[in-house]
Amino acid sequence: MATRTETDVDVVAGDPAQRRLHRVGVGILEIVPDAVEDRGVRNLKDNLSDRVCALLVAIIATAQAADVVTTYRALAGHGYVENNPLLRELIARSPVGAFTVKVLMIFAVVLLVLSRLRGQRTRVALVIAAAISLTAPLLNIALMMRS
Repeated sequence: MATRTETDVDVVAGDPAQRRLHRVGVGILEIVPDAVEDRGVRNLKDNLSDRVCALLVAIIATAQAADVVTTYRALAGHGYVENNPLLRELIARSPVGAFTVKVLMIFAVVLLVLSRLRGQRTRVALVIAAAISLTAPLLNIALMMRS
């Protein structure tokens, strides 16, 4: 609790200009909020530091690249038609744009899995995604080998 001294009383009782100029107990108050770590970012860091998850993400990336290459070769050289109706329309307009949209959507889902799930659930989701991702290039290769 602050107490007043005789000089404080004199200044307060004095003229208003002196009252404004007189400072008592000047200090700096800094309010800093507690550091809040985003749980999604922490999950993402933890999952990417896990070797199994990192390997599964690499498998998914490789499978998606193989799918783009094999799909492009099948459509360009063998007269095949894309069976996915959404991608078929995009490929007709811009093959590069279609493949870019496809890969970005896949990695948005992978990023969502990595940031929202933890532990064994992340691994299970990535194993399923890797298995699905591997089927497309394998089916494309099998289709091109038959013709």
